[in-house]
Parts: sequence; structure tokens; C-alpha cells
Amino acid sequence: MKKFKKMLLPLLAATGLIISACSNPATKTNSPATQPSSELKKVDFLLDWTPNTNHTGLYVAKEKGYLKEVGIDLDIKTPAEESTSDLIINNKAPMGIYFQDFLANKLSKGAEVTAVAAIIENNTSGIISNKASNIVSPKDLANKKYGTWEDPVELAMIKTIMENENADFSKIKKVPNTDSNSIIPMVNNVFESAWVYQAWDGIMAKYEKLDTNFFFLKDYAAELNFYSPIIIANNDYLKSNPEEAKKIVQAIKKGYQYAIANPEEAADILIKYSPELGQKKDFVIESQKYISKEYASNPSKWGEIDAKRWDGFYKWAYDNKVIEKEIAAGHGFTNDLVK
Repeated sequence: MKKFKKMLLPLLAATGLIISACSNPATKTNSPATQPSSELKKVDFLLDWTPNTNHTGLYVAKEKGYLKEVGIDLDIKTPAEESTSDLIINNKAPMGIYFQDFLANKLSKGAEVTAVAAIIENNTSGIISNKASNIVSPKDLANKKYGTWEDPVELAMIKTIMENENADFSKIKKVPNTDSNSIIPMVNNVFESAWVYQAWDGIMAKYEKLDTNFFFLKDYAAELNFYSPIIIANNDYLKSNPEEAKKIVQAIKKGYQYAIANPEEAADILIKYSPELGQKKDFVIESQKYISKEYASNPSKWGEIDAKRWDGFYKWAYDNKVIEKEIAAGHGFTNDLVK
């Protein structure tokens, strides 16, 4: 989780939003639609990190009363230092947000957790670079300074996209990224490129007046079009509460569908639940406008996971020694709750 937290920090830094990880954004509103009631069942839902535009549909589902309609008071929380996935795997929380790439090792070791929805349809991560470096495709990373999170999955992905262009991965000049984001070190010429999520660093680069190039991983290796982020649930919870779990996912789906159609209003709802984001409202709205288009190309199919893509990434992970044990085809996800 440490690496992805760093990848999210550009948004938080740009908004002046480095806040306590144990805060509960769901308690910051007095909206009648979200007010707890003795008639509602309280269910914990863990974020991966502090609130951002990946999470907007959750707050829309609360604000618009979609969760209340199905009898649920979803208590959205940010975890402390323990990983969201570990808390859910250990049945300390029923549901939360995680990432297919990070889930690889856990599923290969038998983790009792299942992905029940994809928040974003396609992988929006890729390589951002200082425009002056003339990095426009993976082969151009050779002999250039690359800011690495030193994560095995990350480095295996960079190796794959470079080798797909017949470039020598050993010629990349790896520079540890010890900053809270990737853009400031690029502004200061510490390195020339980094793996980022476009909705955060791409927008932050504009705020820092840094001219950049960007390309998606998935455009150079189809197997790297993994799902990030995803909603995961504890297997025991799913077995014991199948109807409740489906109601929650369906309500959340309506929240994301609303955010697809109404990005600016959805951004306002996110800010309402996390007022600190209001410090840079224009940044949040720009991020929301971008990400709302990425949630799903067909809103009616929001959240659905394609088995070929899911399995393809895990086959790649095994073939590239990212995981030691192969993950069976179709394992670790279900579309039953989102359809």
C-alpha cells in the first residue's frame, strides 16, 4: 500500500489535504439522506486512502439516498496503517477498495477475498515524463532517469513494455522516488519519468506548469490493462450476506452512474463529505471530469470485470515471476453482485 499512497499524494498535496488517515469522512455531513437511523443497518466500508475522485460514487450513493433506500448506512472509513486488504481478508471489515495488481500476491497465497466491482473500466496508469526528455514511448526510457517506487510489479511492467519495443530494460537509469509525489522531483530534474495515474499527476503537472508527455501501459501491453481500483469483499461476509452485499453494490453502482452523468455535481458531493478538498475545488472538478469519463463507457455495465483481462494480468504476473503460485482462471472476482 505504501507505493500507491505515494501515488495518490500528488492530489492530496495539490489540495493541501494531508489529513489524518483515521478520520471518518462519512460523519462530516448533516444531510437527511445520509443521517444514520435505527432502521438502517450500519456496514463498514474501507477506503484505500484518503477521499479522492476514485471514491466519488460512494458518497453520491449516500447523498442521493441510494444506500438508504436499501436499508444500509454505509460507514465509509479510511484505514490507519494496516492495509485495507488485510483488514478485509481477516474479516475485520466486510468491504473496501483495493487494486488488482496489489491483490496478485494475496490471491496466489489463498486470501479469502473477492473483487465484486471495478470502479474504473480501464487501467488509467502510465508513464509521465518531462517533455524536454523526448520520451514518447517505452523504448525512449532507455538511458533516461526513471523515478521508481521500487515495487516488483511496477518494474516488471516497465520491463515488459520496453521489451515489447525491443528496448533494453537494463539501460533504464533507476532513481528511487522518495518524494511524496512524482511531479515535484521532475520539476527539480531529479528524474525524467515515472509511473503515475493520469487523473492525479497529469493534472498536478498542469498546476506546476510542467510540460509533459504521457502514455498508457495498456497501449503497449494488453495484459497490463488490469483493474485499478476495485471493490473487494470478504468471502465469509459474501457467503453469509449475499442479498445485503448485492444491495450495497447495486446502490454504489447507481452512485457511480450518477457521477458519470453529472461530474461537477458529483465533485461537489465529494467535497461536501470531505471539506478539505474544497481548498482546491478547481483541481477536484478537473480530476472528476476526467475520471467520470473513465468509470465506464457504458454506464449500465459499470463495475463489470472482463474475465479475459482479469486472468490475462495474473497470467502475466506468474509468467514474469511477480507471483510464485499461479492463480486459477476466473479466481478472485465475481460479476454476480454488479449485474
